[in-house]
Amino acid sequence: MDEEKLPQLTEAHIRKLASGPSFERGETYYHDGAILEPVRQARDLRAQCEGSDYEPYQVSAILTKGGIGETSCTCPYDYGGICKHIVALLLTYVHEPQTFRSIPPLTTLLAGRSQEELIALIGEMVKREPELLSLVELSVATEQATQGKPLDVATYRRQTRRALWYESEHVVERELRALRELAARSAKAGDWLNAGAIYHAVLDEAVRRYDDMLREIDEDGGIAVIIDEFALGLSQCLKKSKADAETRRAWLEALLEAELTDIEMGGIDLAPSARAAVLEHANDEEWVWIEERLDTAMSKGGDWERKALARFLAAGQKRRAGTAAPPKRKKT
Repeated sequence: MDEEKLPQLTEAHIRKLASGPSFERGETYYHDGAILEPVRQARDLRAQCEGSDYEPYQVSAILTKGGIGETSCTCPYDYGGICKHIVALLLTYVHEPQTFRSIPPLTTLLAGRSQEELIALIGEMVKREPELLSLVELSVATEQATQGKPLDVATYRRQTRRALWYESEHVVERELRALRELAARSAKAGDWLNAGAIYHAVLDEAVRRYDDMLREIDEDGGIAVIIDEFALGLSQCLKKSKADAETRRAWLEALLEAELTDIEMGGIDLAPSARAAVLEHANDEEWVWIEERLDTAMSKGGDWERKALARFLAAGQKRRAGTAAPPKRKKT
């Protein structure tokens, strides 16, 4: 892409996207030379930015006709507007665009490479960054599913566990969003069973591992919000797929467990869509074991938990009564 076709970025564009303090701190970072190895690939800007962590943050921004599009940083900042590290990246581009090493798009860089060469390249990348192996696994699992082969659900479970190991709320959210996009892609293609399998695997793992430590990391509730999106996605799959009874039960059990975990934690809105999904999609036969599970939970919980569970149980019973077929009238 020719330089003259790139948008003319100014400090005014950056100020509109950042709070006052973020812009001022980002300006200091820029003047201190915190931006390392800046690269421009077409309209994508990427670099590392030295910050408070031992490892530099990875920052990126996409230039658009209007100025600045999507931005990303591996720091935990989430207080409105772009962070100081992204500000520093953009200020570097505004004032020192020549410092950005320009490289062609990947399609151009890799064009003409043989399959053997690409495999060798990926192998070398995985050696340097072992975490990339999980992306390879996910790619293979997703591709196999599109070819009609059974979905390797264990791959998605492993990736969910990896995502939840991080000690940064921002990074956990980013990793979970990537998994959500894979499920959404299957749903968009009309593959509701495989989409449901992904939503189910991630929701189940995330709820099981949402302990006090992860809750402490999730100060703003962003992780809980994304977990809820998996519950919502699974609800849609229950509605639109033709899942067999065993699969339906597994999906409903994961949704029910999400609601029970939320109640056990005192009602923190861990996955509010899970409660609605169980009430909406469970049929009369399924509600029998759900009611048994609720009764068991009520016998073990404290006063607040019992009241919350009783409300859930009453809502389900009311729905069952409302959808029950009316009695047949006798002929006269």
